[in-house]
Amino acid sequence: MMEESGNRYLAEQLEANLAASVRVLAAAQRSLETHDAALANVVLGFEADARAGMRPVPAAVRADAVVEMVIELAMRVADLARVAWRIDRLPPHDPDVEHLVAQVIRVRELTPLAAAGDAEDVTELIRLIGRAGAQAAAMLRTCEAGRFVCLAS
Repeated sequence: MMEESGNRYLAEQLEANLAASVRVLAAAQRSLETHDAALANVVLGFEADARAGMRPVPAAVRADAVVEMVIELAMRVADLARVAWRIDRLPPHDPDVEHLVAQVIRVRELTPLAAAGDAEDVTELIRLIGRAGAQAAAMLRTCEAGRFVCLAS
């Protein structure tokens, strides 16, 4: 992903950014798996801090874009975990949650490898992040659309 592989500082900063984004994604994944809305809120509240702590790496524009995409996926997953099991929502189906978690785990595995990988690895990672993000967004829409109406007046 690095366009200038000779600059050690840039490579180290990129690795640090990718590692930080994967840690945020791991926390979002845990919040989804454990139905932990409090942890999801922590992840969502951490978004600004996560992005602020990451310095742009000009020689690695694609890598910076991947970092942003991983953070965005973490926010989607955390948002889903925050609302999915509220009492007034239609909860997601377990197989759907398991499939999303499997995709998130795969993103977490591929992200560090893509930093040193070729364009094909990065392209695969971007596609996987897009699919996982779309699934999380669709599940969130389903939860929101399935709100239970209170019939008491």
